[in-house]
Amino acid sequence: LYASVTVPQNALLLSYSTGGYGPLKRAIREFLARWRNIHCDTEQIIITDGTHNGIELCAVALADVGDTVAMESPCYWGARNVFTAAGLNIDMLPWQPDTGHTLPTASGPVTLAYLTGSHHYPLSVPTRAAHKQRLCEALAPRYVVEDDYEFNRDDHANLLFDTTSERHLLVGSFSKMMFPGLRLGYLVVPRHLAGPMNRLRSELFREGRMLDQAVLAQFIFDGDLDAWCRRIQRDYLGRQQVLHDQLCSLPQVRSVSPPSSAISLCVEFAPGVNDVAIAQALLKEHLIVRPLSPVCAASDPRVGLVMGVGMLSGETLAREAQRLRRRLEPLLRQGH
Repeated sequence: LYASVTVPQNALLLSYSTGGYGPLKRAIREFLARWRNIHCDTEQIIITDGTHNGIELCAVALADVGDTVAMESPCYWGARNVFTAAGLNIDMLPWQPDTGHTLPTASGPVTLAYLTGSHHYPLSVPTRAAHKQRLCEALAPRYVVEDDYEFNRDDHANLLFDTTSERHLLVGSFSKMMFPGLRLGYLVVPRHLAGPMNRLRSELFREGRMLDQAVLAQFIFDGDLDAWCRRIQRDYLGRQQVLHDQLCSLPQVRSVSPPSSAISLCVEFAPGVNDVAIAQALLKEHLIVRPLSPVCAASDPRVGLVMGVGMLSGETLAREAQRLRRRLEPLLRQGH
């Protein structure tokens, strides 16, 4: 693919662009229509260097130091890091899949509401648009940023995002969809923000990586991304089932997220279990997981582990899942 796009006639690769490589933006527009039932203009799409870069652009463009951003608890740690670095005050509101968000009794002005898209990370369960709508009605944020981190073809109804809205933005990433080293993503922004945010991105981060963007565009136009998504989501569902079966009957386990086509799953423990200590103990056994409690609000007592299924498959996954269970069981019995 790289050889096919590096031709002398492709002058687009030799210059700066406005918000990204034009053909890639058109490919993304068509991909979003097929997979997310989102119909937007090409001009509303801004190419980013992955999710963190997109969130950073939103923070810089839409908020000032000291403004408040509302986030769900548990939250995506990466987004919280970006907002903290941007000098924003973070208000974390616990979210429960069955009942929705815990609304504050009193709240000051909220500039940004950062919400998970159709599949919650880190809980790895479907979100609900009605919950998000209720939260936004209560907080009245100036802008709503939805992070479409993980999804399947049939869950777009869980999105609150509206391409005709003047305050809704969508963050997307090919790094999570394909492989982390790609570091390419996109924003879909309101029409009136497209020009200013494009100019701001160009001034702050400059344009580049046209060759990578051209290859990705061809990959999408050829139908290869659609085929990859269908295949990898089937694979993830099977891999999650393997882990789910090993973990659901362990002592102190309250719940395991239902097997899905997402890359991660979440195990919630009974109150009092030290998930941080368990994660550290597992790391010594070369089992890498992320504790849940550090990404929860102080008022949210949930504990557990978040783990991915992207790197292992087949017999290796089955063997490592069994090893994880053997290591976890005594740690949980001790309460660690």
